[in-house]
Amino acid sequence: MGLRNRAGICALALVAGSAALQFEPAVLRDLVIDNGSQRITIGAVRAPLWSAAFAQSADSFSLDNVSFTFGSTTYEAKRIEFSGTSSSRADIEALFSSTSTEAMESRLKRITVKQITIPEARVKQTVGKQTQTTTYRNATLSDISQGRIASALIETSATETSGAKNNVLISTGRTSMSELDLPALARLYETKADSTSAPFIRVYGAFAIDNMEFADNETGVAFKIARFGGRDFQGRPTKDSWHGSIGIFTEMAYRQDHSSEDQARLLSAIADFLDAFQIGFMEASGIEATAKGKDGSGLTRINRIAYTGGTDAQPADVRWEGFEFSDKDNRVKIDGFSLTGFSFRQTIDGLRTLQGKSFDDIDPAVVRSLVPTLGTLRLSGFSIDGSSDDEGKKVKIQAGLKGFELTADKPVNAIPTNIRIGLQNLTMALPSNSTDDGIKELVALGYKNVDVSLLAAATWNEATSEIALNEVSFQGLDMGTIGLTGRIGNVGKDLFNADTAIATVALVGARAKALDLTVENKGLFERYMAKSAKEQKTTPESLRRTYAAAAAFVVPAMIGSSEQARTLSQAIARFIAKPSRLTVNATPKDPSGLGIAEAVVLPDPKAILDKLNVSATAE
Repeated sequence: MGLRNRAGICALALVAGSAALQFEPAVLRDLVIDNGSQRITIGAVRAPLWSAAFAQSADSFSLDNVSFTFGSTTYEAKRIEFSGTSSSRADIEALFSSTSTEAMESRLKRITVKQITIPEARVKQTVGKQTQTTTYRNATLSDISQGRIASALIETSATETSGAKNNVLISTGRTSMSELDLPALARLYETKADSTSAPFIRVYGAFAIDNMEFADNETGVAFKIARFGGRDFQGRPTKDSWHGSIGIFTEMAYRQDHSSEDQARLLSAIADFLDAFQIGFMEASGIEATAKGKDGSGLTRINRIAYTGGTDAQPADVRWEGFEFSDKDNRVKIDGFSLTGFSFRQTIDGLRTLQGKSFDDIDPAVVRSLVPTLGTLRLSGFSIDGSSDDEGKKVKIQAGLKGFELTADKPVNAIPTNIRIGLQNLTMALPSNSTDDGIKELVALGYKNVDVSLLAAATWNEATSEIALNEVSFQGLDMGTIGLTGRIGNVGKDLFNADTAIATVALVGARAKALDLTVENKGLFERYMAKSAKEQKTTPESLRRTYAAAAAFVVPAMIGSSEQARTLSQAIARFIAKPSRLTVNATPKDPSGLGIAEAVVLPDPKAILDKLNVSATAE
């Protein structure tokens, strides 16, 4: 149920009585007020002691068969009961006066009612070819002061959306809302902003909906949410007002073709609306979805989805907990998923600077300026047990992942300058009948399962104009470890320039300052030797001696016979003879580093090695 619909019911309950209070007979019927854009009809007005006393004030009264139309939306209620009304008759009459020029926000602020009860209300809204009808039962609004509702409670609701092809049904259990500020909501919908820096105003404190159910008869999709809630929704007016912005979106959605002016208008409205609201917190728990298709049905369960809005004190955060999916052939499970520190600020600011451009006028540089900041994505406890098609054959898949992390933040011209990609304990049972060359090679080496981890992390330091390659590593159970670190200097801000020519020049000027490589064997080398020895009909030990002796001659032939070359070749030969741990360190002889462009044009590896200080050890 949309906030607009819920607020509309609340507003309906307040404004519907205004017409009735202009009359003094004990019972009135068939009242109509129509000011052109809004229409209200009341079947009957009933009140105790509807006489001179009521002419001054009415503590309690009721309305029968009320209908309120606003644009394409109609609100209907068979009965609305008011009690504890302390607003004056003039205030209530002014609330929906067809001749009043006063803002609805101001009129709502003068309404004070102890309680409003609506046994049944119906909201019908038409958007394009779709019609949405929602029925609310037993709605109670309590402690309304100056148009602000302290608490609202709806026992149940049911929504049906029908269109040209499909029919969607939505039902809910108990719905509650606290601190709903109707004057603030009226201001957002009616007021046009003077600037984009208007302060945010809170619309409601908190809401909760129990037992939501959704069913789509066309797709066969159905889902349930045990509880859905949130708190601290804030907003500020847009250039066209919220009502005007939504009107633009609706208008554009049902147009077949859009002119350049339409596109520019739409982009401007999107930027304005995206920056017009904030959500403090939102959460859904006990989620279950089913989908029926030709190949059977699938079941998805999620324990919890939560969103926390970003503030000066904390970053924005989205997380999923306890995800499970299953069908007749597959089982997928994820313990947790989170995205922290993401931001659409750059996207919103970029859209604002388009200044009337259409989609056709947006070049690649502008598109890049619209890219949001990712932040840090984490996934934990992933597992899959299923099958896939491999060149017509069913291949069993059993895999798991302890953790995955992707950080991409601190952007400069939309390019992240802090990057970290990590894969922790990716495990997989290797199918013996796979046609994939990589899997076939691992099976040939005697592996039935793999367990690998990867990590790549790099940061750019603007103060030192350096990129630090903090770590690039690979680890495999019963295989080994490879680790690489390094530094690249003379990397200024131009590397991230939107102009690719400027960025290329900056890259060419970069200079390598250090490189450290570590290789540690933990079983892969022995398996490779055993496989190769078997193919060459010799022993692994004999083959190892042959390879070690060859390395002592081949490596110098490739990189020269300098002292550094001999040191490196001896370390490699010693590692092959007794594979354990190999460490190689390289730094340029020139303190400013080795230019990347310079290294590319050097004729052979020997020339590169002459410009480096190289040390290598094998343990």
